[in-house]
Amino acid sequence: MHNNSRCFLSALALLSVLVTFTACKQGAAPVADKSTPQQAPVLPSAPAAMPEPGSVPSEAAGIAWTVPAAWELGSVHQMRLATYRVRAIAGDSEDAECAVYFFGPGQGGTVEANLDRWSHQFTAADGQSPSRPAKIDKQTIAGLKVSTLTASGTYGGAGGMMGQEPEKKSNYRMRAAIIEAPGGLVFFKLTGPLNTVAAAESDFNSLLASVHRP
Repeated sequence: MHNNSRCFLSALALLSVLVTFTACKQGAAPVADKSTPQQAPVLPSAPAAMPEPGSVPSEAAGIAWTVPAAWELGSVHQMRLATYRVRAIAGDSEDAECAVYFFGPGQGGTVEANLDRWSHQFTAADGQSPSRPAKIDKQTIAGLKVSTLTASGTYGGAGGMMGQEPEKKSNYRMRAAIIEAPGGLVFFKLTGPLNTVAAAESDFNSLLASVHRP
């Protein structure tokens, strides 16, 4: 009888110890898992700001020029060095653009062939008969030969998709220049609605006047 009592008391004491140990373990503060440290999310960086056209000179073929501050960088086009957008003036429904081309030393055709091709891209208002002859001038800037062209009328050189007939645009104007640079011919073509291009001609002339050897 006494032995049974002692065994029962011993078992009861052991049970009490186990209950106390379990309660303490459950109340302990959790330990953080250090096996996989958390990393801060990688946020996309802001795109680099495009430079203002008038802030730095542009260059190619051994010459440099300064883009008028009022002109904006346009979209990228295949085969072009750059495209500058000229905002339409009141009364015109679309902007003008100045495209710059450089095809490499000895590439792009002759000066005269390009001037002739550009002048024939313009016709009279009916879209068939020739427009007034383009005005072509020759000058020297910074020791470089420069040929300029001015033409107005219905423009048939507005590029479309490959294989499609070029779109004809009435009341258009072009100011173009070919600079015989040390590294080859550099072409500038300002085209757009007649009044917008006419208003931008002073800026175009300033661009040409800025041409120099860097």
